This record gives sequence, C-alpha cells and structure tokens, in this order.
Amino acid sequence: MRLTKRSLSVVVLAGLVLPLGAQYSSPTRAASTCASRIGLNVSGSSGANQEGDIVRHELDMFMKANPCITTFFRPIPTTYEQKIQTEFASGDEPDVMYVSPPMIYNEGKAGKLLDLNKYLAKDGVKTSAYIPALLKVFQLNGHTYGLPKDWGTLGVFYNKAIFDAKHIAYPSNNLTYDQYRTLAMQLYTPSSNPSKVVYGTMMPEDNGRFMTFLYGFGSTIMDPVTGKIGFNNANAIKALDYYTSFQLTDHSSTIPATVGDGWQGDSFGKGKVAMVLEGGWLTPYLHNTYPKIRFGVAQIPVGPAGRADPVFTNAWGASVNTVKAGTAAAAAKLIEFLTGPVVQKYQTDIGFALPTLPALQSDPYLKTHPEASNLFNSYTSGKLGSFGAYDSITNKALGDAITKVILGKQTAAQAIPAAAKTLQSQITAVP
Repeated sequence: MRLTKRSLSVVVLAGLVLPLGAQYSSPTRAASTCASRIGLNVSGSSGANQEGDIVRHELDMFMKANPCITTFFRPIPTTYEQKIQTEFASGDEPDVMYVSPPMIYNEGKAGKLLDLNKYLAKDGVKTSAYIPALLKVFQLNGHTYGLPKDWGTLGVFYNKAIFDAKHIAYPSNNLTYDQYRTLAMQLYTPSSNPSKVVYGTMMPEDNGRFMTFLYGFGSTIMDPVTGKIGFNNANAIKALDYYTSFQLTDHSSTIPATVGDGWQGDSFGKGKVAMVLEGGWLTPYLHNTYPKIRFGVAQIPVGPAGRADPVFTNAWGASVNTVKAGTAAAAAKLIEFLTGPVVQKYQTDIGFALPTLPALQSDPYLKTHPEASNLFNSYTSGKLGSFGAYDSITNKALGDAITKVILGKQTAAQAIPAAAKTLQSQITAVP
C-alpha cells in the first residue's frame, strides 16, 4: 500500500468542550529509539466536525504512547462506504478505518479486512470485555473484523414542561407498551389551530423506530448472514397494528412532515410533541439547537416479549493488506487503543458517545447524566439494529409497510406478508 501523508484540516468543535491540551498539532513524544518507524493511514466517516477533531486527539494520544508509530488521518465526510469500496478496488484503501456493519458482509466476507483474533490474543485483549450485542455485529464465521468504537440505542425522550403542565408523572424505565400508548393519549393536546396541536408522540414511517416493537412483540427481522427473513409472522402483524394505532386509532401521533419538519428531533425541540423515540445523538443536538428545552430520557418501553433495544454501532478495523506491508500488528495495536478503556472513557466524559465496555458503567459522567446512563444501561437487552448487505432493502420494505397501513392501502395483516414477499424477491440480487 502507498503510504502518503494526507493534509489534515482543522475544524471547529460544535457543542463539545475538550480538555485542555486537546489541540491537533503534532504530538510531543517521549524520547525513544525506534529500530524502525511505522506509518498508518487512518480514515473515518466524519460528517460532523466535532467527530473529526475527537479522532485527531485520540490519534495524538496513541502516538504519545507509541512513539514509533505515526498516524495520518484522512476524514471522509460523505458517502464513506462507497469511497472506501472504491479504494479497496484500487488497492489504495487506508490501513485502519471505520468499519460499518454492512462492510462485514462485503469487505469482510471477501477477505479484505484483517482478522484481529490472533493479534487480540497476543496483546491480551479479551473480546469478552465488549458488549456482546455490539461485538457480534463485527464477527463472521469465527473471525473478528472490528472492535466496536461506540454505539447508540433508542430511548424515550420526554419534554418535562409538557408533562408538568398536565401534572403527569415522568416516564419510568419500566413503562409497558400499554402504558406508553395511554401516556401518549393523555399528553395529546388537540386544537382547531394546527400550529397549536401538541402530539403525544411520533411514530415515523421508518424501520429505525419500528424495529424495537417488532422485537418487543417477539418477532425477529432478518438474519444478516443467511438473508433469511424473520418478520413474516403473527407477532410482526401485532407490532405493526400497535405502531400504527397511535395515529389511526388514538390520533395521539403523527409524522414530522405533518408539522412541517423533516425529523422528529426538531418537532420535539420545538415543543410540538411530548415524547419521541430517539437515540443519544439527540442530546447534543437539543443542547445546541434548542437550549431552553427541559427534557429527560427513559428506557424503551417493555413489550410482551420483554425489552428490546436495537443497537447501532460502528467499529475500528484494518485492511488485510497490512499483513503484506508488515504493519498488521501496529494496526491492531491502534484499534485496541481506539476501542480500549482510555479512549472509551475520554469519549464518555466529554459526552460524545456511549462506551462499548460494560466496565465503564460506573464512570462518573454516567452517574451524573441520567439521560446517558439510561441509554447505556439498555445494553443488556440489545438487539441487532443492522442487517448487513440486506440492511437498506429490509428497512425500505418495512418502512413501506408502515406507510401503506397509515394511508389505508393495506391492513397490517396484509402489509407484513407483502413486505416479506417484496423483500424475498430482492434478496437474490444482493451479493
């Protein structure tokens, strides 16, 4: 692989305060004698300015601890997976990179990603230290192609002012599906003036929110390895009936477009809806965009089959070509550092992301930030939130099923098997 130093752009943090000394200049290293120096190209999907600066700081931390290894960071702000695939095809992929779940079934399955198992064993890093539901996403056929770097799941974000005005107790972490539905009806405030309507909740027409109820009613969704569809069953029909009943029966819910928004996070921030099912990414957005809102976060309601929290995660992984280049051990060491306790604690303490190490459950930041703690403590009920090569077509099929029921074109009993049939016809075209 060609090793060239990429230019590093400096961007301004948005909404995060980093510790003193977190500038992004070349690190001051301890005096050392290196038999040889190793250079590693590093890339990540860094659409948000803050994330790029955080990664640079973490790489500086690594180089200070490992003075014989130099890293060159090249963020890819848009269409990350497509650009990485192009670079893999040309043999110019980075040494170490963000690895998304679909890449495990594309690049990983094709033998293009480095299996980390022997390096982890040599370095004494135990995979059991990571949240099992997250690690599993990056393992295939006994190989470990990435270590999870951070993660997110869904919680019930609630507007305290709306609850207080109606003298309703805030949601608990043990809310049942029936109680959540009742709560949405109690919080719904109709008005002849559309601009003054306050909805109890929102149930968008996308599988990203619907999947928690599929799992909660006892259905599976999709096996990312075999492509076997798991949602063509009675429990999935019950889930879709429940999900659409908020809008069709109770009128306590709507979709963001109805109130002129493109995302329910904005509807929530503007006070147009009392509760939304969102992830930790909403917290900094609210602080930055709607700083006056008072909100809390409770865990996802408990369904008939138990609590089910879809987990969304990415990993750090490496190219298998680092073996030929003689840099595989160094690449593994960097991955171990970027997903290890030092970096995980740093990211937690600045409020950037949830840690992937259960050992950080007692971290002071989590103890003093209940909204983050409630989301983190959901890891014990984590469920697959992505489906490999079948991810986009699965999400589209189920999102379309929601839309057809909302528009009255199909019942839930018709929409679920129709979605499964459509999806099955598409699976043969997926590599």
